[in-house]
Amino acid sequence: MPKIASSYKILVFFLVFFAFGAKSVAQESDDTTLLTYLKSLEEEYNVRFSYVREEVEQITLKPLSKDNNSLENVLSHLRKNTPLIYHRINERYISITSKENDGSLCGRIIDFETQLPLEGATIISENNSFNTISNAEGFFYIPMQNKNVNYTVSFVGYTSIKKSTSSLSNDCSALLLVPSVSELEAVMVQNIFTKGIDKNQDGSIIISTQNFGLLPGQVENDVLQIAQALPGVESVDETISNINIRGGTHDENLMLWDDIKMYQSGHFFGLISAVNPDITKNVTVYKNGTNIRFGEGVSSVIDMHSKNTISSETEAGIGFNLINGNGFLDIPISEKLGIQVAARKSINHLWESPIYKNYTKRIFQDSEVSNIENTENNVAIATDENFSFYDFSTKLLWDISEKDKVRINFLTIDNSLDFTETLETNSQSKTSELDQRSLLGGVSWNRRWNDKIETTALLYGTYYLLDATNKDIFTTQEQIQKNEVLETGVKLDANIWLSQTLKLQTGYNFSEIGIANTQDVNLPRFRNYEKNVLRTHALFAGLNYMSTNQKTSIFGGVRGNYFSKFEEILIEPRLSLHQKLAKGFAVEVLGEFKSQSTTQRIDFESDFLGIEKRRWILADEENTPIIKSKQASAGLVYSKKGLFMNVEGFYKIVDDINSANQGLQNQFQFSRAIGNYTVKGAEIVVNKKTKSFSTWLSYMYSKNDYEFEGLEPSTFPNNLDIQHSATLAGTYSWNALKVALGLNWHSGKPYTIPLQNFETTTEGGITTIQFDIPNNERLPDYFRTDISAEYLWKLSPSIDAKINIALLNLLNTENTINIRYALARDENNEITVNQIEEISLGITPNFSFQVLF
Repeated sequence: MPKIASSYKILVFFLVFFAFGAKSVAQESDDTTLLTYLKSLEEEYNVRFSYVREEVEQITLKPLSKDNNSLENVLSHLRKNTPLIYHRINERYISITSKENDGSLCGRIIDFETQLPLEGATIISENNSFNTISNAEGFFYIPMQNKNVNYTVSFVGYTSIKKSTSSLSNDCSALLLVPSVSELEAVMVQNIFTKGIDKNQDGSIIISTQNFGLLPGQVENDVLQIAQALPGVESVDETISNINIRGGTHDENLMLWDDIKMYQSGHFFGLISAVNPDITKNVTVYKNGTNIRFGEGVSSVIDMHSKNTISSETEAGIGFNLINGNGFLDIPISEKLGIQVAARKSINHLWESPIYKNYTKRIFQDSEVSNIENTENNVAIATDENFSFYDFSTKLLWDISEKDKVRINFLTIDNSLDFTETLETNSQSKTSELDQRSLLGGVSWNRRWNDKIETTALLYGTYYLLDATNKDIFTTQEQIQKNEVLETGVKLDANIWLSQTLKLQTGYNFSEIGIANTQDVNLPRFRNYEKNVLRTHALFAGLNYMSTNQKTSIFGGVRGNYFSKFEEILIEPRLSLHQKLAKGFAVEVLGEFKSQSTTQRIDFESDFLGIEKRRWILADEENTPIIKSKQASAGLVYSKKGLFMNVEGFYKIVDDINSANQGLQNQFQFSRAIGNYTVKGAEIVVNKKTKSFSTWLSYMYSKNDYEFEGLEPSTFPNNLDIQHSATLAGTYSWNALKVALGLNWHSGKPYTIPLQNFETTTEGGITTIQFDIPNNERLPDYFRTDISAEYLWKLSPSIDAKINIALLNLLNTENTINIRYALARDENNEITVNQIEEISLGITPNFSFQVLF
């Protein structure tokens, strides 16, 4: 197999080849079209030209030499050699207009949310002295003699605005129109860290993968990896399938794809996201103050959405990285009908890259796949593992009318592992299998009845299956294990705008969840099958207030859940308050009550080939009660002139947890005690941004403790008690090149050691480990440095090539992410206690290449 160094040489060769290829293409001709020249200037100077395509595409000119030319010199050259006028709106945006509009007052209509121009907006004066509409780039022109006239801008689906022409000039002032159904939604406080991550006034974080910036270690916009860049979001074992938000377990996160719950979040047993970044465009993360329409997820909500509008033209892309190949297609079949398709497939059956080998070593290091020696039988065994994954998603968009929109979604996720053992003495072989798959689907109907009322109805289903067959090579024993989840439901939402500042939000949810667990062993014969079904009804209502000056926002309401099986009602109030103060300061207060009925049990002794240790279970109000949480937080925000700072303190209590769900690997491993955990801490973020550079420092302190009355001692540190965590990172953009570097550090999580000099005890002929005080020791501190780079290469006006390179754990730091203890027999057949360490990923290079049409 190729060495890592050889892979580097190949990557360097391709980059040099692409660079010289681009240069040679650019030098083929002295003259070029204005349209092509403008595209090259946008890359070179990091600016954006706004123009009517028909006015520029027929113009040709000779480009100015690139030697020591400022942008102003280039604009002067354009003014002299083209029949157009160039206006500098700001440092980044430049408008281009025809000279026939010279001397006119100019404005530009922009969508507040997308920042895209609106064509066909109507501009009418109050005294009927003029009326016009905006062109394809959103520009409109008014004769200079109408200097102090009031006018109205209106556009279907947007709130009308009234302005005076006294605010217009020939520099084309931008006018923002707000969609009428979104005028009271959360308003962005500031873009933080990198382009595409925004903090909102309701306390949530929005991640938009369209035109996303760059984060250290990333070669694609993996939204669940991006989420881990946020303060308070950790993964104690570096995986997507174990995201810990403010000290919570992974199953305490509600993960939604187009409003449908996901029970599987990762490929490669958690090292990469199962959600295709090519089709996932927006993600909202709630750590507190969650919107009342969301149930479940006592620690967080991660709400992922695909693109929800029909494209004006076909968009497509195809590419690969060192793990998988991928592609997507977005086709507008007509003005009212569109379809989106995206897929990924692992490529290790073609080539086992260095990153694949690192991932394999990391995942299988403490499993039957890696522990192939059988000292008891002293027989040589040859092994072979065959792993693959894929995901496929599609979405049909049908705009029946201006008021009615129908969306049909489908997503499938699959992981498959075949593990073959062969006895070298007689070539006898047996294959164990592990399959993990999910199917999600839904049909939604959105209707905008008028400017004041909007409703949405969703009918959905989600299915998850974990299926394992474990065959013993030395016997005829076969063990079958299954974990199966089926959820169906209906969601009804209504938004009613009571005034320009007040919105009523209400709705109803119904869900039916069935979870089955099977264990079947043929020798000795044993079968256990458990299935539980729970139906839940939920009603919610709340008021959202946004002051006209957008300085005060209050989002509050109540959600009521009725669990019919238990005849139990849980009332959950939610609150989010944001108040702007003077000089860029603001205060935030957030609070919530939440509950959840589905959790994951962790079985280390009865797991799936030693790899997948979690299985979903359903609350039964006996051994597994409904989990309930309360959380409050308060913070101070500063945002001004590219500097963003946020300090937030929080306090969270999660009640009725089961010790069997916590992954304890000590004297309480087989206990089934009911208790709680309490987290208190603070998060600090400082982010400074300039035109081409962004750097940030984030830090979190927390104290996280269990309390189980049925255990002794009853109080001890949580398995996820990472008390200190910090990130220092920066990104730099220069024309089409982006570079990001980041340092991640956190203190070690707790673990339990055997009792010194009394490591084992024997009762009834059974030897067990005798542990010391639970979670009284700490792993060494974790430290990792990541770097990544991205280059966007314009192959033509309509085709781009994107190249990404990343190095995880650049310094190849060996981090211990878990320590556990197990019994073993030594060469004298005496029982000893072995310490088993789980080590993090070493230096891991990755590379991706994608062509975008």
